[in-house]
Amino acid sequence: MSISIITPVHTPVHGKFKKYYNMIEEIGKNLNEQTLKPKEWILICDKNSEWVKELNLPYFSNILIAKKNNISLKRNIALDNANGDFILFLDSDQIPSNKKLLEECLIKTKSGYDLLLIPEKFSFTGSYLKKSYHHLRSLYWLHSKEGIPRFYKRSIVGNNRFDQQKLHFEDQALYEKIRVGKNEGKTNGFLIHDEDFEMKSNLRKVRIGYQQSKKHNIGSSFRLKFKTIIKETPVQYLPGVLFILFSRATARRILPVENDTAI
Repeated sequence: MSISIITPVHTPVHGKFKKYYNMIEEIGKNLNEQTLKPKEWILICDKNSEWVKELNLPYFSNILIAKKNNISLKRNIALDNANGDFILFLDSDQIPSNKKLLEECLIKTKSGYDLLLIPEKFSFTGSYLKKSYHHLRSLYWLHSKEGIPRFYKRSIVGNNRFDQQKLHFEDQALYEKIRVGKNEGKTNGFLIHDEDFEMKSNLRKVRIGYQQSKKHNIGSSFRLKFKTIIKETPVQYLPGVLFILFSRATARRILPVENDTAI
């Protein structure tokens, strides 16, 4: 029973090259130290991120190149080339919390699970606004119970692929296609998510996501109550959280963005 790990790679914005390079190498080191090694770690770059070839990566790494910077396209290319019995979709800012996570995933599937949700915890590193954002994201993870599984039996993915037009909803769209009648589980181990935060790009993603939800009629049954956010936010993060919330609410409807944005 083998695992293919799929990680899209892009060129980091705002000049944070060194941090991004180091993070990918750290992920590789972690995967190489897992008690169960993956069969392959497929990293998919584009012409602007071929620098990944220069990084110090484990022996099971396989670098593929996409014609354009679209996360769904990159994942689809990796799925077309994957050889493992299981697929783990791992972003380039996520790292397993312990050295037995891959082993746990396989043990869970032997118990009859077809797909697994791997919880996320956020790194709470960096600037004040980044920490405030991580707190807000943590609240959604805690209360929504809407995380998307990242570990799948390859056989149930089959010929299903990510929709390149559903920007920021590609995970959900694929999951909804293949989840019917499947047995879903959850790991005890988790991923540490060092999601970066830069105000302009974050608001841009919010606006694109809002446009996409209207265009493709994508809804969510979950809304985190404002009262809950206030109640469960430490005093030191409250100004930052409120600033982010109000900025995102405004950007959702009025921020201009170019059409057909890839990321």
